[in-house]
Amino acid sequence: MRELVKNKKAQTGDTITWLVATVVIVVVLAVSIFAASAFFHNEKDLKSNYFKSVDTLASKSLFSYTVTKDASGKLVYQQLKEEENLNYFNGNLALKVFRGLFQKDYLNNPNNIWLGFVINTEENANGKPCAPEPQFCIFNSIENNYFGKRVAGDRNTELGYHTVPFADEKIMLDDKRNLELNLIGK
Repeated sequence: MRELVKNKKAQTGDTITWLVATVVIVVVLAVSIFAASAFFHNEKDLKSNYFKSVDTLASKSLFSYTVTKDASGKLVYQQLKEEENLNYFNGNLALKVFRGLFQKDYLNNPNNIWLGFVINTEENANGKPCAPEPQFCIFNSIENNYFGKRVAGDRNTELGYHTVPFADEKIMLDDKRNLELNLIGK
């Protein structure tokens, strides 16, 4: 009987030790999370020089779109790299994905969603080569049969300079061509 009482006291001591340890761990974690939150408060925002918003779902959808395979097993990404514009398969798929998912979020206007190619003209706004400072190169959009002409116009036009999309995602296809998803008005 005496051993049974000693055994229960030992179990009670172990239980109390674990409860105190758990409370200490929870308090240390809570303090660390609070400290990290307070210390890195300004670092949490995603920042861009041109766009203040990010549409994570649109970004993930664009990357998922490019890894979709057609009936022959060819990736959309491969099709886009090899062809000059959207084809029947990837153009119709893009309409279903991007207008189907995002049209309601962007003022329910299908024209506020554009997917297509933008081409580096390798010239700046003055028509001179932009080789010394490539960040000032002009990128022109290519009209396609599925999304038409880029709503904001070409980048070197007055309309292009004054239309800032809510979200703008790009996938570089080569050193002169990008696939761009442009979402306007939220």
